[in-house]
Amino acid sequence: MGTYIAHTRRKTKPSKAETSTIDAEAMAAREQALAALREQQRIEAERLRAEKAARAMRRAVSKRMAPTDPDTSGRRRTATRAAGIMLISATGGLRTHSVSLFRGSGRAGSDLWLADVQFEQEKGVAHFINDLATPADKDALHAMRALAPRIAEHIFLGAPPQDGVDDRNMNTAFRLAQSFMHKTHYTASLSEEEKQRLSFSIFEELQSVTAMRLRHLQKELERTVEILMHKTKLSRSECNGLLAPIYEGYEEFRRAEQEGGPRRAPQHEAPAPIEPLEEDLPATGTHGR
Repeated sequence: MGTYIAHTRRKTKPSKAETSTIDAEAMAAREQALAALREQQRIEAERLRAEKAARAMRRAVSKRMAPTDPDTSGRRRTATRAAGIMLISATGGLRTHSVSLFRGSGRAGSDLWLADVQFEQEKGVAHFINDLATPADKDALHAMRALAPRIAEHIFLGAPPQDGVDDRNMNTAFRLAQSFMHKTHYTASLSEEEKQRLSFSIFEELQSVTAMRLRHLQKELERTVEILMHKTKLSRSECNGLLAPIYEGYEEFRRAEQEGGPRRAPQHEAPAPIEPLEEDLPATGTHGR
């Protein structure tokens, strides 16, 4: 007799059409959720960028409205003074060997930096100044170089602060003017009072000529200051490249002097009228000490 085998009910599998419909709906829902998330992230990133740009704009406006940054004002003043010495020396035929500016230890940002301006050896160097009305003499050039820093600061930055850093060189510059007076004038028959008046007159003339030369080279002054601010130390070749137009004018002047021909000043724009400087305009070095 046969054996009965019980049959279990076979499970029905969903059709392929139903499976694909469910998967498509789930994928569409996930894509919508991801798209919404990406849009939210994009909006948040744009908001952060806008806030960052607004903060940068506020900082830029506040810097323009605020006074000069004390961390750079001392270096800018020092660069201006060094530039004045470089240009006056170049118009006198004395080549600048190197320039370096450095901040001394323990100095505040608004204090003058230390400056080291080195020139070629003066032995055997003939001094000329590219202005027919200006004396071509060693003492006169040194006096003008001593006057150049404060005058350059006055031209480039406006009235310099009366901080007393220039007082130490006033007597030196005045003695150089007196030396030039004895070389160019017969003073044996003059009284002491007349000699004093003459020396003051020569000193004021040298001061006026220095201001005229620096205003005549005002564009070069601005360019030199910017380069000194950008590059703290300048080598010999960089100084020569920076002052090449001034040197070329000096070389032309020297050739004309040797040949006995007409002297021509370097081709620059006509100097602006000289503004009156302070009566007590002192001479100075670049160190400010």
